[in-house]
Amino acid sequence: MSMHNIRFDFVCQRHVPLYEHLCNQYLERSEFNISIGAESELQTSKIRYFIEAFAPQAQLESLADDIASDFLLSVWLLDTHIQRIEQHSGQRKPFNIKPLHSGLPLNFCQHCQPKFGDNQHPSFGNINLQCHHCMGHEKLSRDEKSLTQTDIAAMANRLLSHKSLPLPILGITLWLTPPAAILSSTIQPSTISQNADEQLTNSSQTNASMTKTIKYQRPRILVCNPNSLNSHFIVNDSQVLALSSIEKPLLRVRPSSEHPSLLAPLYDIQFAENRLLVILTEVLRQKGINWLHVTSDIEPHTNQEALLNEPLRLASINQHWLPITTLSDGSIPLPTNVTCLHDEHHYQDDQHTFKVQSTKTDINWQVSDNGAKSSTSASASPLTLPPVLASSCAEDSNTITSDITTSLCALNAAVLRCAPNKNHHKAQFVKHAAVLYFSQQNACQIVTLDSQSNPELFFQLPTLPTSGYEICHSLSESPQKSLLDKFKQLFPAEYNQLLDLHIQADDGALSQLMAVATLIIGAYPVETAQRVTVTELADKFIALAMSHHGNNAPRIDFPLTKGAAHRSLNWCKTLGTLMSFKLAGETNLAKLAFAFHDSFADYLSHWVEHLDQNIGVKQLVIAGSEFANPVLTERVQLRIGKNFPLVVNPLLDLDGVNIAIGGLYLKQRRR
Repeated sequence: MSMHNIRFDFVCQRHVPLYEHLCNQYLERSEFNISIGAESELQTSKIRYFIEAFAPQAQLESLADDIASDFLLSVWLLDTHIQRIEQHSGQRKPFNIKPLHSGLPLNFCQHCQPKFGDNQHPSFGNINLQCHHCMGHEKLSRDEKSLTQTDIAAMANRLLSHKSLPLPILGITLWLTPPAAILSSTIQPSTISQNADEQLTNSSQTNASMTKTIKYQRPRILVCNPNSLNSHFIVNDSQVLALSSIEKPLLRVRPSSEHPSLLAPLYDIQFAENRLLVILTEVLRQKGINWLHVTSDIEPHTNQEALLNEPLRLASINQHWLPITTLSDGSIPLPTNVTCLHDEHHYQDDQHTFKVQSTKTDINWQVSDNGAKSSTSASASPLTLPPVLASSCAEDSNTITSDITTSLCALNAAVLRCAPNKNHHKAQFVKHAAVLYFSQQNACQIVTLDSQSNPELFFQLPTLPTSGYEICHSLSESPQKSLLDKFKQLFPAEYNQLLDLHIQADDGALSQLMAVATLIIGAYPVETAQRVTVTELADKFIALAMSHHGNNAPRIDFPLTKGAAHRSLNWCKTLGTLMSFKLAGETNLAKLAFAFHDSFADYLSHWVEHLDQNIGVKQLVIAGSEFANPVLTERVQLRIGKNFPLVVNPLLDLDGVNIAIGGLYLKQRRR
């Protein structure tokens, strides 16, 4: 009987606790001589799980079928291999799965889901169906375990009759149609006077009267019928695979063009992520329901378990899926290419606090919910940035008060790499590096580290004035005045709509610029009944750019201004360029939105080339939540990535934990 040594490899972007769990289970297969292991790559931080088996050919073929069935698709899985080997390199020692890794046991798997989730199976609706493969029944709460098939069917009927279904068990509410209020607080648009110039004069009084704030929430969709996905949303193959993965993430996509009922520019969509939703969505699918709207009912100070159960929101960066913000606790091996300088650090955004600690072997982090807080309360974070002052459009732009700490943290975190059994005792610092940090939370900057690891702020995107009145006033005081006057005359509705724009302090600088651009090109209906928010306008602009076909687009100007401290953007000129295309009769709004993204990426490319000549850029990092914008990321990769390989840390996120971890490597602790 012919005997063979075979190795099964699973190459992953980061730790996958399920794969470690499955490897441990295969050690128990006594009919095979099995060993397992994991290998890490220093340069890429990839993790390679492997199972080695020594057995006759027929048994190995059966084993291969079992492994193919058991190793469910993870969003972190990059590649798989099967190869013949001479001898085993693994061990018969099981993995020690760290408690910080959430995800085990699974809610369901390929063994149990076809039983309780298939309406043709006798066990359909049995939410408490026991499964020794994934142990998903052990993850059910007491309330979930008490539900019968009849109870879940009654839930579906209530949803159909009442158009909504609160599910406090899961902290969500399901809706058949978009909920009436996706704005947390709405205010009616201010009355537009016949004399818009009069409103410009009285803008300060108008701003003072705005005591309420509005916050747009991007609609969230739970897909009931995966077979209908391509009929309603524009998704590619990698997105479909990600949605189908064991992580069940939320992905930002746009609906099909001119969809009759999906009217928002962008949606966060997902497949059912737990047993209750699997059964409920199957009942509704039978009744012809393809998707449901979801709103989160998690209140401030909700327990940590509810926070950790929030869906994973992903963005595609440099051919990697990355969390936009990591909300679960976790750990990574202590990086070995840069010396860690601090034992602990924390970072706080407007929703979460990220605390990190370093040990001799690992960096661990915990995430907590900030809860409700006053808009005027000071942040406890040592990395809180001072407010960025609005830049003047004049060539002698006012100096912008700035702090580069957050950008440096993002740079530090991105270049960290992990390798086992390597130690560096001599302090090492990052050199010849730059970061493009564009965030909705913090200042959007380009920061560099030279040959001596000395940091410098090269560029900072200015925040715009807080109202459309002030924006128009700045334009009228700039060389763009004649364009503004013509725009006001030919497009009075769009001009008045721009006057009514209100920008909040937590609106990101790049999102602000895209929001104004949306109104200038006339992409948002002027008859809207509610004051539109920056986030919604930016989503509209991004969706338009995503819908553009081809790579040809007009040139939008992004000229630099030189202040006393650093360079900034003459945003008046940028908006003036868009006005000129509008006045020239350009009606292809998708082309203009795409042109904005492509031109901005092209200007960034020129600036990076300038930096390379001065400091020699060997590592170019991209970070920040604005890179969840797929068009911006794609154009930056195309324009810059061909000459400067773009760096992200595949073990971390775009904005959150990465900032906290990067603080461990700052030369000086901020007080």
